[in-house]
Amino acid sequence: MISTETRSGQVTLSLKALQENPLIRFADQVGHVLTGPIIEIVPFGVFVQLASNVVGFLHLSELTDQEVETPEQLVDKGELLTVKVAEVDLQRHRVRLGHSL
Repeated sequence: MISTETRSGQVTLSLKALQENPLIRFADQVGHVLTGPIIEIVPFGVFVQLASNVVGFLHLSELTDQEVETPEQLVDKGELLTVKVAEVDLQRHRVRLGHSL
């Protein structure tokens, strides 16, 4: 995709815009239970690598029923986590995960 800004005289080139959104093929995974490594821990949850170019978010409230201040009290980066794909939001480019039973 190429766009131009006539006021500033800038030209923008985006190769990513030309590539297929990996979530489109992943959208049929809603309801499936998957296992992947934790790639990032943030104060309110964890990000889990589900497939190539697909990362999902699991909120802290889905990790445990116990009161904890941070996810680091429960899990470590790199740890494999089994989760359920709760939602694939194509417009916001997000994958929301839930606790697998």
